[in-house]
Amino acid sequence: MTDRPTANRIVAEAEFTIDMVDTMKKYFDFYASDGVLRVQISDFGLWLPHPEMPCRQFLGLARLPEAESKH
Repeated sequence: MTDRPTANRIVAEAEFTIDMVDTMKKYFDFYASDGVLRVQISDFGLWLPHPEMPCRQFLGLARLPEAESKH
C-alpha cells in the first residue's frame, strides 16, 4: 500500500497565452511522447523538451516575472 497525500496540494502553476497554445498544437506530434506533451517550467519561461534528444524549444512566457517585494 502506498502513502497518499491527504490534500490536493498545488505544487506549480503555468499560464499560457493563445499563441503558446497554438505552438503546442502545432508541434504536438514532434514533442509528444505516447500522446502526452510535457512542459518544463524554468526561471526564464516554459519549454517543450524533446522526448528523445537532449534539446528543448522555448514555448514562451505569458507574463513578466513580478519584481521581488521590497520589505
